[in-house]
Amino acid sequence: MPARLHFFRERALVLTRTADSGWHAHRALQAMVALDKSFSVEREGGAASERRFAAFAPMEGHRIRGGDTLIAYLFFDVGPRAWQAWRDAGGEARAPEPALLDALRVLARPGHEADVGAVEALAARWCAECWPGLAVQAPADPRLKRALEALEAEPLAPWTHRSLAERAHLSPSRFQVLFREATGLPVRNYLLWRRLLEATARLQAGEGVTAAAHATGFADAAHLSRSFRRIIGAAPSSLLPGR
Repeated sequence: MPARLHFFRERALVLTRTADSGWHAHRALQAMVALDKSFSVEREGGAASERRFAAFAPMEGHRIRGGDTLIAYLFFDVGPRAWQAWRDAGGEARAPEPALLDALRVLARPGHEADVGAVEALAARWCAECWPGLAVQAPADPRLKRALEALEAEPLAPWTHRSLAERAHLSPSRFQVLFREATGLPVRNYLLWRRLLEATARLQAGEGVTAAAHATGFADAAHLSRSFRRIIGAAPSSLLPGR
């Protein structure tokens, strides 16, 4: 089946058949569950193991060997502070309940058309089951919040750490320190992550890889493909409708 990606503000829900993802890590939390047979998970520094459910922390390197397994992926971008506070309080990721698995299997059926609102509610429900009590937290510093709001409003503007620092009324050096504390990433890496999300949405809407690359600030299709494989773990062409 072609990959189906449903992208929302802090969440993404992906349904696809997986072979080998390649080694990668990304900013968002990730959970994945097999909808038919098991898959193999390999984490950095550990041996591969067969699983039907797995969850990964932000920036945790991993590799998936699916063997054409039908898998549902959930990405949840909560930020490192919320995640760490949740973990410090004893939070642990949980596998989906049978009713949620059934709903994901229905969504994955060939030809099934789902209402966007219903899919968003399903993604939120899975987040609540997988990471109970974990919620997105806005940056405590209002200056940083202003900069992030500007970035979210215009994700494809030619932002740099200097232009964002100016928006926040902070020195570039101080802005970079506060930004990394709040997001867990250097400004440059965060901007790359946002551009990849924008490219993903365009690919899923049917835009070609080259057009999506140019529209989202990548030099060419090869540049987008390298970044996509390194961070998402797949080729961007895998998200094109009909693949």
